[in-house]
Amino acid sequence: MSVKPIFSLLILTAAIPGALLADWPQFRGPDGQGHSNATGIPVEWSDTKNVKWKMPVPGQGYSSPVISGDQIWMTSAEKNGKSLHAICLDLATGNLLHNIEVITTNDAGPRHRLNGYASPTPVLDEKHVYVHFGPRGTVCLNRNGKILWKKHRVQIQRNSGWCQFPHPP
Repeated sequence: MSVKPIFSLLILTAAIPGALLADWPQFRGPDGQGHSNATGIPVEWSDTKNVKWKMPVPGQGYSSPVISGDQIWMTSAEKNGKSLHAICLDLATGNLLHNIEVITTNDAGPRHRLNGYASPTPVLDEKHVYVHFGPRGTVCLNRNGKILWKKHRVQIQRNSGWCQFPHPP
């Protein structure tokens, strides 16, 4: 059985001036509130209206895309959650820049019926991309796609609801 892409990424409109395309480095934007000061952005679109490009994304994932500079990052899973990836697209063209397998596992573990193995949204800083896959691990990459460190088998305290992460090496 082949895995088909279950999501595609749309970059809306060439009508948005470049100055309005600000970094969106985490889930819900720069301040985590989902707000933007952009004006004059389109409120309607279709397969062709107000779309600059469309690109299928490899694997399966539910993470929100994050943007910094000319890169768009997201997570993806293949092989029924046993192969976890960091995906990077070029903001201007949609071309695939990186598809890095960051974690492999023999046991993908449980998955919520309405979610996937690649659900958490990456977080960006000036030099790094952080991707997290729940108890399967967390990985830090540089913006060129090189893995800098990874932590496997994150311990979860079930009673408190908090994840405990040892400091990276």
